[in-house]
Amino acid sequence: MNSPDSCWLDTGPHWTGGRTPLPARTGIAVLGAGVMGSTLAYWLGRAGQQPLVLERNPSPAMGSSGRNAGRMIQGGNAQHALAVEKFGHAEALAIYRATLVNRDLMREVTAREGLDAARVPTAKLDLADSEDEALELKRTAEALRADGIDAEWLDLPEAREVFGATLPDTVLGGLHRPDQDAVHSVAYVRGIAAAAQRHGARFSFGVTVTSVERAPGDDGWLVTTDAGQVVAEQVVVALNAWTPRVIPELAPFITPVRGQLVQTAPVPFRIPQWGLDRGLVYGGQTPDGSLLIGGLRNTVPGRDEGIEVPPGSNTPAFDQPLADRLAAVLPALVPEAAGVPVTRAWSGVMAFTPDRCPLVGARPGTEGLWVMAAFNGHGMPYSQVVPQQLAERILGGRGDGIPAAFDPARFLGAGAP
Repeated sequence: MNSPDSCWLDTGPHWTGGRTPLPARTGIAVLGAGVMGSTLAYWLGRAGQQPLVLERNPSPAMGSSGRNAGRMIQGGNAQHALAVEKFGHAEALAIYRATLVNRDLMREVTAREGLDAARVPTAKLDLADSEDEALELKRTAEALRADGIDAEWLDLPEAREVFGATLPDTVLGGLHRPDQDAVHSVAYVRGIAAAAQRHGARFSFGVTVTSVERAPGDDGWLVTTDAGQVVAEQVVVALNAWTPRVIPELAPFITPVRGQLVQTAPVPFRIPQWGLDRGLVYGGQTPDGSLLIGGLRNTVPGRDEGIEVPPGSNTPAFDQPLADRLAAVLPALVPEAAGVPVTRAWSGVMAFTPDRCPLVGARPGTEGLWVMAAFNGHGMPYSQVVPQQLAERILGGRGDGIPAAFDPARFLGAGAP
């Protein structure tokens, strides 16, 4: 069952874009060709820039971006009602609205760049099997509707109808949000990267960045790699869990977290994206009908947080017992999946922050050094809006679409070294 690659890496298009030799200088250097780095390069290229993307792998989306569940869902890490309590109404709404803008941007970009085949329309159904979680989801449905967002609480009979398969009697109901999307992660990211190249971006693959520091004479930023050095006017670090290796002062605020997924053989029915136990177990379906299920970190000591990410690796060691538990959960939740074989299982790395909000913006106290990382397992829902808005800031604009809660200054402060 354990496979070296995700279903997306196994079935995604091969990268045919080639690579650019490492230049001595560049205007904007983007570190990382995952979904964030590749999409930032796309928006910078559309704005007339020629960003240089540095990536240690031989093609885009070989790290976390190619190992996720492909969920382009709306909302932040916390349910909206809880986010309102945590951040206040205005900021919680800014976080949620960013994912709505992201959905619309993603649809616009995939249509414009011929990537519609990488996108699958779906819905989201957050299920509850306890009274306290049901209350949280009911409150969230009310809070979302009050903000003009389509959402409703469904009791079990209605939830079963939306789910499209039998749900056990232990489920009390679910929060239903229509008009969501899923993507083929690798087809999506590599398609965006290829479009970025067409718009002028350059990609240097097989290059591992080891440090970023002020260039001599305060002449931009010196990016040191295992293939040589590049002086850049501006640098964007989009390395997710690997970000502290380039910006060490972020190490206390970025925790690497292992996530694992299993995939079944195709089934003849369709189900939406779903979550259970406050998202600690979740799933969906691939375009060919295979079921995906991930999570259960709460059954592992330490919840798989603070795992060691070996240098040069794209994923931590695989935990077969956890994959076995995931495989056992699926038929308990979806009886129609009983007997359907599990065909693949893989792991990936997420990056969590203490407040479960990403780090997006300028490194405080510096000019021309930016960070875009630590999306707490919710990178895809921000994969267009955050890069687009950060590109606007890099080019001197306001970039107001990035929620204030994402500012790295909340941890580093204005006096960062």
